[in-house]
Amino acid sequence: MKRPLHAHRLLFCALGLALFFAGCLKDEVKTTLRYAIYTPEYKTVKEIRENLTTLAPKDIESPGKIYVKGSYIFVGERNKGIHIIENSNPASPKNIGYLEIPYNADMAVKNQALYADMGPDLLGFDITDPQKAKLKTITESAFPFPIWKDENYKLVIRWSKRDTVIHSRTEAKSRNGEIWSPYFDGMAGPAGSAGTSGTYGTGGSMARFAATKERLFTVGHNNMGVFNITDDFKPAFVMRKELDRGIETIFPFGDHLFVGTVSGVKVFALTNPDNPAEIGSFGHIRRCDPVVTDGKHVFVTLRGGSNCGGNTSELQILTATTPTALQLVKSYPLDNPFGLAVDGNTLLVCDGSSGLKVYDITDVNAMKLLQQIKDIKPYDVIASGGLAIVSAVDGIYQYDYKKPAALKLLSSLKLKK
Repeated sequence: MKRPLHAHRLLFCALGLALFFAGCLKDEVKTTLRYAIYTPEYKTVKEIRENLTTLAPKDIESPGKIYVKGSYIFVGERNKGIHIIENSNPASPKNIGYLEIPYNADMAVKNQALYADMGPDLLGFDITDPQKAKLKTITESAFPFPIWKDENYKLVIRWSKRDTVIHSRTEAKSRNGEIWSPYFDGMAGPAGSAGTSGTYGTGGSMARFAATKERLFTVGHNNMGVFNITDDFKPAFVMRKELDRGIETIFPFGDHLFVGTVSGVKVFALTNPDNPAEIGSFGHIRRCDPVVTDGKHVFVTLRGGSNCGGNTSELQILTATTPTALQLVKSYPLDNPFGLAVDGNTLLVCDGSSGLKVYDITDVNAMKLLQQIKDIKPYDVIASGGLAIVSAVDGIYQYDYKKPAALKLLSSLKLKK
């Protein structure tokens, strides 16, 4: 069909005007704005559940919490999933797989069972072969969290990035920025000890999950959940204890749970693991508060300059021999502390922008700084048997600390630039 003559004329006119204005705009550009545009990619709850198995390994983009079980390290990708690292040789760790779990924040392991949260749900995986993890159970509505409407409810699983340049004819200061489309809708964007039976992994001091005594203990902002995991792959909800607001972390040790809050430390006895009983506490100024213990002392980092309140930061050391009567022994100033770990007479502190600090705590009243590694910004650390595994802003580092005054870097899994 032939296009009418007047249509051709209109087309030529339109093209001419477009070229004219393009030339004018090019001549009149005043500002160039560069943006990274992030667009969400969705999957339904059903699609996610059907594909909860080990995927091909992917680059670590935003490392969070870490968990160690045997020769494996499980690294949280903040609110997105869990990386599986084979670590039989700490000098040469291998990234072997990835579990894509939207809204995941925490994890714990008993025997060959990996427990992880996915929003309101508790997932149980068989990791007999971590490269072929199998979803065994879903405990729905296990946590206080907005409930999925149905299996067709769509969740953001990742954000795809596209760089773009915008030209403007108005005067403006050139700058870089980010555009999120649509706006944030709840999905985060770029951004242990032995029990009575079974074998348990070890979590860091920033953990909100703790597996011990045939139970999985979880803490939320104002509560503690208890799950019976006697049958590894059939966790059974037992109860949820209402606690004060501001609950942050949980650390199991022997017959007790040490819980860090924004206003102090709480100690729970596990005489009856189905109903942990608060037996002691110690109050401090409002701060963010990870906690670890060696049975003799409790070590607490208090971080200021955050949502937890205050501006000063410090390390507090409490007596722990009598959990019902925690008392302050000594305080030491810090700069920007997060997680920490203790092993024998060695204390490792993740002091954020000030790096990883290593202390001799032979005398807690005269603690000595042995070394400060300033070229990393650490978030959390797990230390045992001379091996320290550190989660940092730019990756996962492993150090030999058999000589605490001279840590030896064994390996680093750096973020992809």
